[in-house]
Amino acid sequence: PVNDAQDMAEALRGAGFDVISRTNATQKQMQQAMREFGGRLTAGGVGLFYFAGHGVQVKGKNFLIPIGAAIKSEAEAEDEAIDVNGVLAKMSEAGSRVNIVVLDACRDNPFVRTFRSGTRGLASVGEAPSGTLIAYATGPGRVAADGAGRNGIYTGELLKAMREPGLKLEDVFKRVIRNVRQATREQQVPWTLSSVDGDFIFR
Repeated sequence: PVNDAQDMAEALRGAGFDVISRTNATQKQMQQAMREFGGRLTAGGVGLFYFAGHGVQVKGKNFLIPIGAAIKSEAEAEDEAIDVNGVLAKMSEAGSRVNIVVLDACRDNPFVRTFRSGTRGLASVGEAPSGTLIAYATGPGRVAADGAGRNGIYTGELLKAMREPGLKLEDVFKRVIRNVRQATREQQVPWTLSSVDGDFIFR
């Protein structure tokens, strides 16, 4: 995940994004970064949030797990982790024209033994502001592979597609879906939800 985050930050800077990057962050550091992120979003602009690491779902909500989280039950996830809905709320408040949320956070739940539900992967986000694309490394309730190289399989394919000149946003993620499915022999199928109605190109 650290390699994924660093390489994604570099790719986004190369595409002209103003990047806030954190690796191995505590909950407080993640919250501070999210506040800074919300402050930089602009009405009519483009906002992109990327996370690589552990994520869990609790009662239909997705939580991103910071370094040092001590979660002994599902009820403690809200106190110890970061709710993805908080990211979407900041995008909604800013009125960004295009919002992109990429969650490469569908690895095994590290707290599965203490969670009653035994749910795997992430849940599908219910509500998001208009003009939003939410991309998951795999389908709802499924688990993604880490891969054997520098990057996870999903982020590795996303980085390649983002660097392709002239490729529209939806085509970037279609290519990722196709290539990840092929690389994992259909064991991992990325998932994308979108209400973006315009054209956006990374390069």
